[in-house]
Amino acid sequence: MDYERIDGPDGLEIRVPRNEDYRTCSVCRGDCEPEPSAEEDLGVRFMFVCPEHGAQSIVDPFSDLR
Repeated sequence: MDYERIDGPDGLEIRVPRNEDYRTCSVCRGDCEPEPSAEEDLGVRFMFVCPEHGAQSIVDPFSDLR
């Protein structure tokens, strides 16, 4: 996935995917809702879920740091 990098608060870098297909349902093409999750030893990930068709994608904004 290709990311745009933005300077965030306190010198943190924010990465935003350039293409927003990750948040589009593959069945109905609707916009999916983000659901953050945090798991021990895995960090934070965001799952994008279509209310009608379920989970569509998972984005790990810190994958390059692992």
